[in-house]
Amino acid sequence: MKRKFVQWVLAIAVVAAMGGTSVAQARPRPEPKENWASLDHFIRTSMKAWHVPGAAVAIVRDKSVVFIKGFGVRDIRTGAPVTPDTLFDIGSCTKAFTAAAVGMLVDEGKMRWDGRVRDYIPFFHLYDPLADEQVTMRDLLTHRTGVPGTDLLWYGAPYTQEEIVRRMAYAKPDAGFRAKFQYQNVMYMVAGYAVGQVAGETWDQFVQQRIFDPLGMTDSDTSAEAAEQSPNFSAPHFEEPSGKVVAIPWRNIDDIAPAGAINSSARDMAKWITLQLSDGVYDGKRLISAESMHEMHSPQMVIRGNEGMREEFFPDEKLLSYGMGWFIEDYRGHELILHPGDIDGFSTMVALIPGEDTGFVVLVNLGNMYRQVLAYHIVDQLLGLPETDWSAHFRAFRERMERERQQRIESWWAKRAKGTHPSRDLAAYAGTYRNKLYGRAQITVDKGKLVLHYHGFSSTLEHLQYDTFVTDLRLMGSGRVTFALNADGNVARFAVSGIRFRREKAKPNSAEK
Repeated sequence: MKRKFVQWVLAIAVVAAMGGTSVAQARPRPEPKENWASLDHFIRTSMKAWHVPGAAVAIVRDKSVVFIKGFGVRDIRTGAPVTPDTLFDIGSCTKAFTAAAVGMLVDEGKMRWDGRVRDYIPFFHLYDPLADEQVTMRDLLTHRTGVPGTDLLWYGAPYTQEEIVRRMAYAKPDAGFRAKFQYQNVMYMVAGYAVGQVAGETWDQFVQQRIFDPLGMTDSDTSAEAAEQSPNFSAPHFEEPSGKVVAIPWRNIDDIAPAGAINSSARDMAKWITLQLSDGVYDGKRLISAESMHEMHSPQMVIRGNEGMREEFFPDEKLLSYGMGWFIEDYRGHELILHPGDIDGFSTMVALIPGEDTGFVVLVNLGNMYRQVLAYHIVDQLLGLPETDWSAHFRAFRERMERERQQRIESWWAKRAKGTHPSRDLAAYAGTYRNKLYGRAQITVDKGKLVLHYHGFSSTLEHLQYDTFVTDLRLMGSGRVTFALNADGNVARFAVSGIRFRREKAKPNSAEK
């Protein structure tokens, strides 16, 4: 649910441009290369090159599963094999389920795509008065509220969904309302919370009863705790800088569940893909109206070239937009409807190729770019397109990103004012600090250095210059922490990654001065 996500002219031009893909689809349909042995070989060899412990793939064509298989191991500690029924966290691929839940309620007349969010959640507010008054379900589902990512609000945080919903009133926008695509996980949680409010149950219960059960997705769930009770779940894995891959704990993200907490298998996801390709019908029963399916699969918000993520996730697109729960890409003259998903130790891709009545899912138990490598290889094979060395492409991109990150950090140290020292003794910086949106952070002193603590994460602060230090806190990445003094010369606040935390006053009888 993490990374840089992705001006064109008028909205009608976008629709017309995307509609242009139907012209491409009208061309003679290329014969897909159904060489599953070749695909099997590619997956095995490429997994080894990318240090991937395990993966699962399912391909659906003409409403039938034509390929499904598990590869490697689900846990490097046990060596247990991945099967088509092994559970993986699908991360942000969950968003399409949340959009579908809204669509079902729209079909029943209980919600409207353009219904105001406050009609469903009376206590939901946004900082910008215009957005606060006008924000709709469609705005939440298309990432166009003007509010940038607020992932520090949920990642490892102690807040309930209701608390997060209420805290969004303090999230300041950095773009005009409906002016720009800005990937926003919390807004999808808000949409899911609204589903629960309208349905009189939780989002989890709604998804289970209205989507999982009718589709026969018997192994899927919406909680890390539930997934770990399964006899066949994958462990998440992390690749250390040395290249060593280690198993890591599951990340419990129940507080943001509608944005990224579904756990599923290749077999179950094949059923979900069949529903998508069948215009809302599964096994002869309509679950979602054709109108709602069209809304979700149609361009709603154009993604401009400077709005991030294009090169990383959509390397050969010509036009890119967001529907509701889906990215819509023009890929070499073919329409792709897809969504990546990431959360600690897992990466996923669900892709639909409507012109070929084909779709697939890639599930990987390692958080790196291998998911893109495999997904685009499969797309090229299914479309009968010339093979591209996606491994080389994404490896070069990853290396460039890491090089630029290192250069940025090195530039901080190269430009620093040498020989400076903090304004006060380190003990004067220790204390509790607070931000209205993100909550509390603590600064302590340990072994002669300041330490930043936030939501259970800690980072030693390395002195850079004056009252500025460098942190490598996982949530914030490498950043600079700058403290400021008040008129009395006391440490009053600090800023990191553009977020200001103000020092809380010491309570009576407190040891803090």
